[in-house]
Amino acid sequence: MIRITYTGKLKEGGHKFDGGDKVPVVVGAGFVIPGLDEALEHMQIGEKRTVEVLPDKGFGERNAELMKIVPEAEMKRHNIQPQVGMPVEADGRRGRIMSTNSGRVTIDFNHPLAGKVLVYEVEVTGKVEGKEHKISALIKFFANIEPSSVKVTGDTAEILIPPLLHPVVKKRIADEIRKHAGVSTIKFSEVFEKPKDDAEKEDHGA
Repeated sequence: MIRITYTGKLKEGGHKFDGGDKVPVVVGAGFVIPGLDEALEHMQIGEKRTVEVLPDKGFGERNAELMKIVPEAEMKRHNIQPQVGMPVEADGRRGRIMSTNSGRVTIDFNHPLAGKVLVYEVEVTGKVEGKEHKISALIKFFANIEPSSVKVTGDTAEILIPPLLHPVVKKRIADEIRKHAGVSTIKFSEVFEKPKDDAEKEDHGA
């Protein structure tokens, strides 16, 4: 597990579409697109590279079969007023409305970066070592939160997290921890703290 700082741009036009600072990545585990993953396998700590990624190792080629035409009346029946550029979801897929014409709506279910050549400026900034640090990094990557505490005893990890993390996300995090942090049992605990404003009111007798 390493940390990378990167910027992703389109080769054509140079538009920046992504970036991150000291992002945890398990090399070879699909945390990033295949073309970038392959480059990271050959990089050392502290190394910087410019990596060009073709569509077949990025977000895929554009697929004409993923362009769908839907009757405008059908969308309005679901209380959707179609507009060009609007994101939509159907049958578990995300797409964007490309055009509306003569009562027909064209939706593109291709990934927005499908068919694009990508250029990444990437630096390997460090290695994540120790079970606790790996667990914290995985939680940050998949849930974008910082655990309050992580304690590993033998093959068991006890993790204190902010409340109301979705069970599906917890399951995904637990699976990744088992795969990449060297523990077999994960215990999540949630702490509900009194909001700071309420505590201050009580201190002042409100």
